[in-house]
Amino acid sequence: MKLLFLHRSKSFGGFSFEELFTTIKKCLIDFEITDFYDKEFPSFWKNVKTVKKINSDIIHITGGVGYYSLFLPTNKTVLTFHDTNHYEFDLKGIKKWLYGWIIYKIPAMNVAKITTVSNHTKNNLVRYLNIPEQKIEVIPNCYPLEFKQKIKEKLNSTPTILHIGTKPNKNLNRLIEATKGLKVELVVIGKLTDTQLLLLKNSNINFTNKFNLTREEIYTEYINCDIVAFISLHEGFGLPIIEANAIGRAVITSNLSSMPEVAKNAALLVDPYKIEEITAGLIKLIDDDGYRNDLINKGYQNAQNYTPNSIANKYKNLYQSLVKL
Repeated sequence: MKLLFLHRSKSFGGFSFEELFTTIKKCLIDFEITDFYDKEFPSFWKNVKTVKKINSDIIHITGGVGYYSLFLPTNKTVLTFHDTNHYEFDLKGIKKWLYGWIIYKIPAMNVAKITTVSNHTKNNLVRYLNIPEQKIEVIPNCYPLEFKQKIKEKLNSTPTILHIGTKPNKNLNRLIEATKGLKVELVVIGKLTDTQLLLLKNSNINFTNKFNLTREEIYTEYINCDIVAFISLHEGFGLPIIEANAIGRAVITSNLSSMPEVAKNAALLVDPYKIEEITAGLIKLIDDDGYRNDLINKGYQNAQNYTPNSIANKYKNLYQSLVKL
């Protein structure tokens, strides 16, 4: 089967969608797969014409460029929506209405199938955007192939808490407040704002900030840490949860949005708005060896639901079902 992955531009600045489908591509060994990136040519119409000329049985728009669907054969096009966060939380009025139609509703009308990465996102598409439920299939994200389990016998002398992401929804400011006074090392992945940097310094927290890391370097940070803190306010999925599960690190995460769905019983869930609850959770993970190890064991079991091969097989079944129609 010939499959075309249609991605965002390489200059977009974020690569999470593309990394996901790079992993899936490695597992679809029976497929002949072509990758095309938006804005390969300066002219939008030349990009569209180039895509239309690529010989493929299925075209999968992997995220962020759903408008291509208006120019592609509906019966063989799949579109993935990863979240509804910008629509739900950042926009109001006419801007929100227009964004909903242009980014979600019109593209959704012009594809054979929509996939989302969580039931949370699926429910939002149905609830807020009236996209037909029967058209949506939930296929979760997977962790990278390279992320292997690395057992850690004991905590670092100063426990290391790993936090990934510095955008407002990642809730770093409350994590900083929650770690104030704890004898820990906070490792933050992602470029800090001036406000975040000042808050860290004023809180007298031992911290390290790293950004622009490769996937291999992020893997190393997971291995070196003791606890992964992912207390986001909202997410479409929550990949660091299962990455930590797969590697074997205890996770504290939010009880909101998609995170309970992804973590199941394999993380300590807290209210991300309650600083004292976050602090208590961190202390429990540091002090209670039995509880922490139990979460790590449950995490490894949870990660088996998100292996690259199992998620690739879900996509394979979807593609094959559309070709048979």
